[in-house]
Amino acid sequence: MKISKLLVLGFALCLSLSVWAAERAWQKGTLRDLQVKRPKVVFGVAPNSPSTGAPRTSPPATQEVRTYIIETDTARFELRENTTMDAPLMDILVGEPVQFAVEKKTVWMKDQNGREHKLSLVKETKK
Repeated sequence: MKISKLLVLGFALCLSLSVWAAERAWQKGTLRDLQVKRPKVVFGVAPNSPSTGAPRTSPPATQEVRTYIIETDTARFELRENTTMDAPLMDILVGEPVQFAVEKKTVWMKDQNGREHKLSLVKETKK
């Protein structure tokens, strides 16, 4: 009885791992535009400690919004990445081909080195 329960549990585990490790449906497109928006004014003044004169805390990292436009033969995708200014940009040039996979409202895009980056799908327009 215990062996059959272990077999069933092992089979269920293998099945769940195979579903979890499913390959993404990669598509090919062209990066048409890349825009980076930063806040116009950044307030990063931290109060100094009265005893040492050193800042008590470091100011928060400045946020920026990166918008990527990808076009395929059948659709146009507007993608967004909310990140900090110190995060490196993806190694992709405008006008170059890109690989991406759409999973509901999440888009995975590969840079030229093959690294995957997670972005949000803002808008999909059929041609």
